[in-house]
Amino acid sequence: MERLMIQVPEKKSKLIKSLLKELGVIIENDTFKLASELNAMIKPGKKPTMDEIVEEVRAVRAKR
Repeated sequence: MERLMIQVPEKKSKLIKSLLKELGVIIENDTFKLASELNAMIKPGKKPTMDEIVEEVRAVRAKR
């Protein structure tokens, strides 16, 4: 299977997702976006603790 990333206008998002699902396309949630945001928060050379990682994930999710 090929992996594609597309940008869809918010007004058409539900329609596009339903059409793609009918065609058998697997739609991933905002996992990639969330991972990118978390990676941007990490300072170079610093290894975060698990508690810090959990705190950052919760903070990002709370913004939604």
